[in-house]
Amino acid sequence: PALRQGFLYGLDDGLLACVDAANGRRVWKDGRFGSGQTLIVGDVIVVQNENGTVHACAANPDGFRELGRIAALSSKTWNHPTVAGRYLLVRNDHEASCWELPAAGR
Repeated sequence: PALRQGFLYGLDDGLLACVDAANGRRVWKDGRFGSGQTLIVGDVIVVQNENGTVHACAANPDGFRELGRIAALSSKTWNHPTVAGRYLLVRNDHEASCWELPAAGR
């Protein structure tokens, strides 16, 4: 899980969950992602699921909201997504891809 402004975000049995870090109580749990990895970039949670799809979700304790998704890879991956500047990098044992992200405020 990743911590942002007092809340932890991560996958819990295939669902994205938000937990209050102060008391350990779950705030919400939603979305269907299966197995995967998460990363927080600013106010966005990047979720790469096992089938290679990358989802962008709002890091907001008020509730779950998917912002968009990319069919980034065509086969199974267990690797973590990475962001460097404006670039999202994803890979598995057969392929890798790089996606330019929109600039903040667009």
